[in-house]
Amino acid sequence: MAKTNEKNNTDTILENGSYPDPLNTFLFNAIIEGATDVHLHAIDDVTLILYRVDGVVHEKQRLSVDDGRRLINQIKAAAGLNVTKSFFPQEAQIRWLDEDQQHKDFRVTVVPVGDEECAHLRILSMPEKELEMTRLGFSDEHNANIAEILNSLNGLILITGVTGSGKTTTMYSMASSMALQTLVAFSIEDPVEFKLPSGQQLEVDEEHGLTMYEGLRTILRMDPDFVMVGEIRDKDSAIVTARAALSGRLVLGTIHGQDAAGVVDALHYLGVPYYITSSSLRMIIAQKLLRKLCLSCAKPRELYTEERDVFARTELPIPEEVFDPVGCEKCNGYGYKGQIGIFETAIITPEAAHKIALGVHNELLRQYFRDSGIAPMTVDGLTKVADGITSMQELFEKCNFPDLPTKSQSGTRKSIMI
Repeated sequence: MAKTNEKNNTDTILENGSYPDPLNTFLFNAIIEGATDVHLHAIDDVTLILYRVDGVVHEKQRLSVDDGRRLINQIKAAAGLNVTKSFFPQEAQIRWLDEDQQHKDFRVTVVPVGDEECAHLRILSMPEKELEMTRLGFSDEHNANIAEILNSLNGLILITGVTGSGKTTTMYSMASSMALQTLVAFSIEDPVEFKLPSGQQLEVDEEHGLTMYEGLRTILRMDPDFVMVGEIRDKDSAIVTARAALSGRLVLGTIHGQDAAGVVDALHYLGVPYYITSSSLRMIIAQKLLRKLCLSCAKPRELYTEERDVFARTELPIPEEVFDPVGCEKCNGYGYKGQIGIFETAIITPEAAHKIALGVHNELLRQYFRDSGIAPMTVDGLTKVADGITSMQELFEKCNFPDLPTKSQSGTRKSIMI
């Protein structure tokens, strides 16, 4: 049988002086720019170099096909991959030692495209301070709720959001906030993104039979107190994850979804019965990422009428001004620098668990969350706009305001569509 993927599991550790100058400059510029992903795409007679910075893709450079091919070969050589053109995808991980003797880890994927190859580099390294819970954007109330559930050391906590919404960073931050040195902690991930202090990390390797499901089953035989699941994607791993939480472990995982209520539907779609979900689930964290305004160039202005209306529909005070992005040298002309999360945190109370066990429609569950005072992500976003952290433009682009709460004449919250 032909192999469909070639994977090199050995990290290549090189100092920046070990790289050819074009590759060294390429990696250095990506890190300085704050990119999370770098793409090299062969299109027509050029190779495009694209950076994803704060969730947005920017074209940074155009190389000739020959120069692009040469750079990709340098990347493959640095990653320990076969430099001859492959007819199958190749993956590896490299570690770059910069001038400050700090390691930067890159996951490299090279894919054949017609007569050429394209490459993707994911920058995995993250400073420890970036994993501090206080830096992610959680409010004091959110942090208190999360700490309460983590300290209980049992049940299932799920983090949900779309691809690129920061779920993995939140998961690692929550795990890092725990005293893992006093616990038996395991993770199963595809792939391992960051190092988990004091934890044993398994990486999915389907080529050798280690699936997410088999990894979870193995971990549960290792007497764990805490289990971290990289992403729940299939029926078997979803059911094992939920049952692990029922057995008295604390299980932390991620799953794709739009909001807290949608997680229950996502689990049911994967085949987890409602009664198991209701019995195992302790908390759902839904999130999105917004770009943070560059503090050096953000420009204040008065609110537009429609923006005042949005604030007026909530229980939030209407700010006197908001800020718009401008662009300067410190933010490379983007107007934004860094990202911050907006969150919805739902503790699954006995009443909520009862509704989940009954299989209520997600709209009814969402309404229950709102009536219980659980605000949607959009309210958290508006708070960050009022605090000058992000812009109304960014919030409107990332959120569609499906269930923004409003004050009724009686003072209780209702849900509206805008």
